[in-house]
Amino acid sequence: STDPQRLFGSCFGDLVPQGIFTYYGCGRNTTAVHFDAHENLCLCVCGSKRFWLYPPSDARYLYPCNDFSRSAVVPFAQPEAYSQELQSAFPLTSQARPLEVVVNPGELLYLPSCWWHCVEGSAKRNM
Repeated sequence: STDPQRLFGSCFGDLVPQGIFTYYGCGRNTTAVHFDAHENLCLCVCGSKRFWLYPPSDARYLYPCNDFSRSAVVPFAQPEAYSQELQSAFPLTSQARPLEVVVNPGELLYLPSCWWHCVEGSAKRNM
């Protein structure tokens, strides 16, 4: 059979139906730095999505807060550009090493569970 679920479904574990989301945006919509407890596949249909990806080992530099899946640091900001107040509040952030990835139309990003990330959409419509 050529059914993708049969061919490749076991590569990603059990399907989590309550975890299927579509994100639409425009005007450089931006998320907070956070991690998801499940694996993600991000397919870009139009526009683009910029990601900063941090491995789970960078958590100690990202100041987890709330339910500990969110970070208190500013998304897409270089720590050396922080105000003095933010540099004092988050001194370890400069030790984090984000990887920047841009996902364009037709491209797919696999995001492992518990990888910290923030996402910025393109200026025009993005999905």
